[in-house]
Amino acid sequence: MSFTLGLSGWTKNDWSNSGNFDLMAPRADVDEWTQKIIFDGLRENWVETADSLAKRLKLSRTAVLGALSAYTQAGRVIYDLNKQVYRIRELSREPLPMERLRFANERESKSDRFLQTNAVQVTSVNHNNSALTLQGTVTDKDKTYTPSLTIDLDERIINADCTCNWHQQNKLYKGPCEHILALRMQHARQCQ
Repeated sequence: MSFTLGLSGWTKNDWSNSGNFDLMAPRADVDEWTQKIIFDGLRENWVETADSLAKRLKLSRTAVLGALSAYTQAGRVIYDLNKQVYRIRELSREPLPMERLRFANERESKSDRFLQTNAVQVTSVNHNNSALTLQGTVTDKDKTYTPSLTIDLDERIINADCTCNWHQQNKLYKGPCEHILALRMQHARQCQ
């Protein structure tokens, strides 16, 4: 027997939202054409693991996870925790308005703006058997911040630091700051 407890942010206390757990998850920008290929590929079998889908479509695991994450957010795909597979499941007839849902919060939106203005530089990349550690700089108006982060093999943030005030006050208790997110996204761009 398997029991899955899902907690939503709909309660008055809303601790799941304040933790920003989604910002710790794998992130990848995937163009619309590749997203469509991945969605159509999943639709062929209706249920599949990310690794199997990536191998079958000859795409990177990072791109597949990024697209599946976007489709999950859009209500078109679900992740089956018990079987650890993705499934096609349209929650509405019309696709949800992704432009309104694109960013979970203002920090995510700011990190995207840093990328658009080329304000992010990756200064150090260290690989070891179980993790990837990144260091860099992010210029925000007249200040330069030095974020760093460690990502495990499942592409989750397991440790991070930044010199900004928001991170110094909250650490990772409310998710990563916009500078940490921007560093991660810049590295992902450079690897594509």
